Amino acid sequence: MKNAYVLFKRYGVALLSCAFLSATLYAAEETAPGVKGVTEEEFTPAKEVLTVKYVEMAKPYHMDVESLEGFFKDAQGVTVPLQMQDKAFPNGGGSVKSAEVKGIHDGLAIYFKVTWSDPTRNARAIAVQEFRDAVALMFPLGAVEITPAEHFSPRMGDREKPTNLWHWKADWEADLLVKGELEDMENQYPNMHDDWNFNPYSAYYHRELITSVEVLSGGRAAHNLLSQPGRGRVVEDLNAEGFGTLTTQAHQDVNGCSKYEDGTWTVIIYRSLITEDPHDVQFVPGGTTYFNMAVWNGGEQDRNGQKSISSQWHPATLERVAWQ
Repeated sequence: MKNAYVLFKRYGVALLSCAFLSATLYAAEETAPGVKGVTEEEFTPAKEVLTVKYVEMAKPYHMDVESLEGFFKDAQGVTVPLQMQDKAFPNGGGSVKSAEVKGIHDGLAIYFKVTWSDPTRNARAIAVQEFRDAVALMFPLGAVEITPAEHFSPRMGDREKPTNLWHWKADWEADLLVKGELEDMENQYPNMHDDWNFNPYSAYYHRELITSVEVLSGGRAAHNLLSQPGRGRVVEDLNAEGFGTLTTQAHQDVNGCSKYEDGTWTVIIYRSLITEDPHDVQFVPGGTTYFNMAVWNGGEQDRNGQKSISSQWHPATLERVAWQ
């Protein structure tokens, strides 16, 4: 009995701490009030199939919506219902109820046209109170068959079931129109005070400091893609294997263009059917794949996990090319 007392005195606090931690972790696994858990329905792909139509295209010199949308005239779109992101913290979104997706390819490249209603155009995210409009398409990597028996989460994928995401951002497109291809603080605050400019000795005594990217632009020095001027593209190419794993690719292969008119966004995202990047989804005419999507409404302060999402994968089939 004495030995048991000594053991409890020595290790009791640690044992109680472990028990408390286990209970806490168990409680954390429980779905929070008002937040949905993953259901079997989410592992069942939508019934409507997106047909990516084969079209013969003469590539326009300037890749913009006006030059490209005529090629979609015979493509049948699918309407994707959207809901708030209600699984991963921080939850949010839900202001965008649906989006239409159309797809075409010319045997060399694939194009997705996404349209949705948004009462405001939000194409800047410099001030802390500003948030951008955006849309992302997600594809599973490799040849997969998604069924209720073969779980593949439509929410950022799963461990060992990676996804490739194409994330268009309204502010990235706005950047292309300004000098240096990157809007910065002076664009948002044109009358902002700058200590360096008002110090007559700065240019002489602090030249090395005030021209130092490492000191004054940590994002650029760290090669953060969001901080780099001259990106030359409006879509970010990423991968994920579940919540919290989103990673930008070292090699960016996707691009796009957009138009905002009469309260509607039209975004066209495109890429070569086949790339040499093993982290990219590959498209084969005559083959099938799946896609999912998310939309961010900057006017409703959507960002990160606060977005409108589809909770199901959507099957897509590429038409064969004319000579196949």
